[in-house]
Amino acid sequence: MRIIFLFLLSFISIDSFSQNKELKKELGRIYSNLDSADNYLKEAQRKLKSKADSGIYFYFVAEKFNLQGKNMEAKRAFSKSIEFIDPSLNPELISLAYIRLTRIDQAAGQFDLALNHAQDGIDFSLVSADSNNLAYHLLDIAVIHHDMEDYSKGVEYGKRAIEILDQYSKANPIYRAFALNSIAINFDDWSKPDSALFYHFKIIEDMENLDSMRVIFTFNNIGNTLIKQERYDEAKKWIEIALKLNQKDGYPAYGLATNYTNLANIAYNLRDYSGARSLMDSAAYYVALSGSTEKKRDYLFEEYRFHKAKGDLPKAMGFLEQYSALKDTIFQEERLMAMSEMEARYEVEQKERALAESRAALAENELLVENRNNQLLMLLVFLLLSLGIGFFIYYRQKTKNRHLRQEAKLQAIYAEQETQKRLKTQRDEIALDLHDNIGSQLTFIVSSLNNLKFVELSKEKMAQKIDQISGFTVETVNELRDTIWAMNKDSMTIEDLRGRVSNLIAKAKESCPDTDFELIIDENVDAGHRLNSLEGVNFYRIIQEALNNSIKYAQASKVQIQIIQGMDKVRLVVKDNGSGISETNPFGNGLGTMKTRASRIGRSMKVNTAPDKGTEIMID
Repeated sequence: MRIIFLFLLSFISIDSFSQNKELKKELGRIYSNLDSADNYLKEAQRKLKSKADSGIYFYFVAEKFNLQGKNMEAKRAFSKSIEFIDPSLNPELISLAYIRLTRIDQAAGQFDLALNHAQDGIDFSLVSADSNNLAYHLLDIAVIHHDMEDYSKGVEYGKRAIEILDQYSKANPIYRAFALNSIAINFDDWSKPDSALFYHFKIIEDMENLDSMRVIFTFNNIGNTLIKQERYDEAKKWIEIALKLNQKDGYPAYGLATNYTNLANIAYNLRDYSGARSLMDSAAYYVALSGSTEKKRDYLFEEYRFHKAKGDLPKAMGFLEQYSALKDTIFQEERLMAMSEMEARYEVEQKERALAESRAALAENELLVENRNNQLLMLLVFLLLSLGIGFFIYYRQKTKNRHLRQEAKLQAIYAEQETQKRLKTQRDEIALDLHDNIGSQLTFIVSSLNNLKFVELSKEKMAQKIDQISGFTVETVNELRDTIWAMNKDSMTIEDLRGRVSNLIAKAKESCPDTDFELIIDENVDAGHRLNSLEGVNFYRIIQEALNNSIKYAQASKVQIQIIQGMDKVRLVVKDNGSGISETNPFGNGLGTMKTRASRIGRSMKVNTAPDKGTEIMID
């Protein structure tokens, strides 16, 4: 009779296993065709025969909600599935349910709840002897500590995960990559870039055993570390690889939020503010879509740094306040206490298991009492440690927030002082330029007009004089416009300077059609190279004065303007084939003014000239 019973029990188990396997296969179609998920679930619901079947059903209901971004519904369904799944038939689904619950609460910034789920997953993995999922739950805890900015703990848990996988002959390569990444990101934000890159490149070294679409984060994270080393060009290449893979992978919002935030960081550090703004807007869109508190925190901080770099302090302070408020919600005292309790719980359970294993080899009665006393003592010690650690973390965070507020105020004051200093310098330069050029020209115009009152001239000569004064007035107005144009810019590119000089040459050709004017810009000169406003206006004035001399005094038939790339700066050369400069008047014809302008921007001026052999003016 007993043999018949065992045979029937074995038959029922085999049938249940077969039913479970078929049910998982049918419901697994959800991943490839989410739009038909409800139909698949309705079909499966009619085939449910046992509590274990219901557990599988609830698991895939949860997966549907998870893929749709309905986090609350997904959490309820995953919790329900854990109650119903048969751990002897589908232990991997229980572990995956705990992983999903951990990730959902982590993304929402509910780190205490996420740690609870990870710890429950560890407990189940130890019971089911599943080394792969045990390591996965440990690396999840490492990532949570990273998000809480407790990087030493993050590295510790990541290394525990790697140690377990390295000792397991059937370790999942992708889980090993995830564990290496958890260590790397903690080192990265711990300001230890060399260690971070060491672990990132361990993933790259194992790429032949991995699907690149599963480790897209590695390319982005390498770029992120390189950004912190100010190696922007290298960083951009790695992050663009991640961006392309994420776009190929169906546009996952979390990954794209990270990619665009990092690319915006690179853009504003390279002073490409318009490009950075566009990338920031893309980042904001995907941050909202991802629902990740971590990504929102990173985005708000980068917005603060972007507006600070632009000099827009009110907006920068606004984003800094939002960032600080979000961090405050993450680092609440109650959550820090809960995390300390989770740490204590994990350590206590590890100790209890070690004691339970050793207890079997020792005498039962006396040692059992002794062990219980030891456990009570350890619990008391851990409780005291938990309270102490919780208070320490709370105090440290409070001090850190105070320092951040003080630093922000000091930075705002410093930035305001720098802005006022730049404005004063610019005003002084405008005043000097107006006094040296526009003032003297206006004085000449007034003097000429006054002289007309005392001179009797014929109508023709009077008209000629008025035309001369009118032309000089137009020239003065144009110079005033040029001065305002240059001073209104914080900086100007070589391309901007080319445009202004080209306009100057065009006007010169109208006055002297027989003279050959040529502007040559060295091919090694970057068209986007920036001169500050002081350099730009003085380069322009020197070219203007040199052209005027070549036309007015040298009677040159050919004038050439060259902008050349020197060893570490841009050089200017203006030469003509005119009559040269007289030795009796070496600083005439505006040369003294040009020399003053050159020294004003920290440059030297050299003049090569000889009678009837032309003149060459070099600004080094």
